[in-house]
Amino acid sequence: MDDAIGTKATTPKLKTAKSGFRLRHVFEGRTKWILLIVLVALVAFRIALPYIVKSYVNRTLADIPGYPGYIDDVDMDLWRGAYVIKDLNIEKVDAKVPVPFFSSKQIDLSIEWSALLHASLVGKIKFIDPRISFVQGPTEKESQNGGGTNFIATIKKLFPVKINRFDVQNGEVHFRNFHSNPKVDIHLDSLFLHASNLTNSKSLSKTLVATVDARGKVMGTGRLKGHLDIDPYAAQPTFKLDFQVEQVELTTINNFFDAYASIDVKSGVFQMYSEVAAADGNFTRYVKPLFKDMTILDVSKDAKNPLKLIWQALVAGVAALFTNHSTDV
Repeated sequence: MDDAIGTKATTPKLKTAKSGFRLRHVFEGRTKWILLIVLVALVAFRIALPYIVKSYVNRTLADIPGYPGYIDDVDMDLWRGAYVIKDLNIEKVDAKVPVPFFSSKQIDLSIEWSALLHASLVGKIKFIDPRISFVQGPTEKESQNGGGTNFIATIKKLFPVKINRFDVQNGEVHFRNFHSNPKVDIHLDSLFLHASNLTNSKSLSKTLVATVDARGKVMGTGRLKGHLDIDPYAAQPTFKLDFQVEQVELTTINNFFDAYASIDVKSGVFQMYSEVAAADGNFTRYVKPLFKDMTILDVSKDAKNPLKLIWQALVAGVAALFTNHSTDV
């Protein structure tokens, strides 16, 4: 009896143990499938993400009033909270202008991770090889200056966090006239610009002042250097700007002189030094343009056109007032 009773008592326990084993096995099998499906979904999403972002960016750029844009590609860097826009072009709609208003080889938009240590979510933008072209033409369709368009609003749509840092690497700024005689292209090139603390936050910086530093070349010969301190949230304009341009060979901008002033510069160097400041409603400014060793008249060539000769003599006289004569012996 005892053996029979013992056998009957243990049988349900064995069945329960086997049933529990099967349930665990089924559960573990389902868990593996769920994890596999989630993993495949994440991989598929990661593969599709650049195309999704590219489509969104192109739709956003296409909605810029008067100056729609487009890009060729997007790269994602999720590990640093960033994406990179490649080959951006912004062109004036229905314009008869042979160059885009703005283009850039790459634009890197990323989270500034160091700011997270201060509990601030801000971003930074870097433009690589950007180029902007202001064009003057005889008609509105043959000109472009970006007027009437809020590009800041577009940037906010593309990167909806406050921008704390802004960098330009190897930029160019052009003023062009394709219809003048001769054609004009005044340009600033090899531009490097760094702006920091744009959010104006003491949690990210020891000061509320935002700073901008810039350097570059003018017409490939001159040097440009500038520094700006500004409080963008002050009740009244509060800033200090130091700006200088040195060693610009005047012959490199002869097309501009000829097209707009009908003069031919034979030699000389242009320099300019400027300081502008504002605080408590008061402005102070200092601007000093200098022309060194400037020569305009060439009697052997200009004597055939008396009016031009007289005009160039007058311009030469005015330029002499701003000439910094060489002291070399």
